[in-house]
Amino acid sequence: MEETEGQRANATDEPMGSADDIEVEREGFSLWKRLRSPRTLISFGIALALIIFAFRGLNIDLDQTWTYMRAANPWLMLLGLAVFYTTFPMRALRWRMLLHNADVPIHQGRGSWASFPALMEYLYLSWFANCIVPAKLGDAYRAYLLKHNGKVSFSSAFGTIFAERLLDMIGLFAMLLVSGWLTFGAHMPEGTQIVFGFGALLVVLILTGLAGMRWLSPLIRRFIPTRLHDFYARFEYAALRSFSPAILPRLVLLTGVIWLLEGTRLYFVILALGHEGLSLGLSAVIFVALASSLLTALPITPAGLGVVEGTVTVVLTFFGVDRHLGVAVTLLDRLINFWSIVVGGFILYLFSKRK
Repeated sequence: MEETEGQRANATDEPMGSADDIEVEREGFSLWKRLRSPRTLISFGIALALIIFAFRGLNIDLDQTWTYMRAANPWLMLLGLAVFYTTFPMRALRWRMLLHNADVPIHQGRGSWASFPALMEYLYLSWFANCIVPAKLGDAYRAYLLKHNGKVSFSSAFGTIFAERLLDMIGLFAMLLVSGWLTFGAHMPEGTQIVFGFGALLVVLILTGLAGMRWLSPLIRRFIPTRLHDFYARFEYAALRSFSPAILPRLVLLTGVIWLLEGTRLYFVILALGHEGLSLGLSAVIFVALASSLLTALPITPAGLGVVEGTVTVVLTFFGVDRHLGVAVTLLDRLINFWSIVVGGFILYLFSKRK
């Protein structure tokens, strides 16, 4: 009997993509091997150089910055941490919706590879991977985890992750534009134009890729080796099927709530410092938080390490925030959305039976 599109979408596939993606697809994610790789070491070296360059360029007094950080209210910091981690079940719910749309068979029983806790575990492990290695290899690792635990096609899983990234980038960039307009009006500070330009470039690239799959599929297949046609077909099917019109409003709503919570996280960090020099409006706080999240997409360093710290500190100075206080805000925020994942993800990686 002839296979349907959905059945083909869940067959075992042949790897395709960068050399790193192919290695992850075949072997999974070896923490020790990745940490020792020259590429990872170089990326951390670049991150360190960027941080040193930013601190020297802004003439940061570390003692003054540490004084601000020590004065932060720990309870409000914990509240910011709780708000941040609230986004993970929402992301897992959204991903499950995308998987269902892509005809990936999901068994939701307790202990199932596709149970809600399991999907959150895959998400968290992939974020951990993105925090310690460059080039967003955590996304390939998440696709591997689905293949390893659920026997789901790597390309199908990767197609739903591509769809998720598209939702995130469009949602983030739209809210960045709105918050930027409410904060600055029509005259954006010169430094913020880099953030908007980078965001616009990412959105255009992802939308171009989606439109190409939708309208230029036969042409794309001409440039792909024949042995990889099945892989591409499964990826394309999953990516395009993920955006079913029936659930698109719910996907958009979830995405909007997720990014609002990202802004709320930074709001609690600012409240925790409780300094009169941090009288930012809500739209400004959301703008800074979303700019920070956008810069984590840079593949040069793990989760934008170094780039985020320097750029966000500069952006805060546009609002009249003292540079030492701006660094304190940035470092405390990164303590939540970067270093907590490094520590928590490392513990989960050590004990996870699904890795």
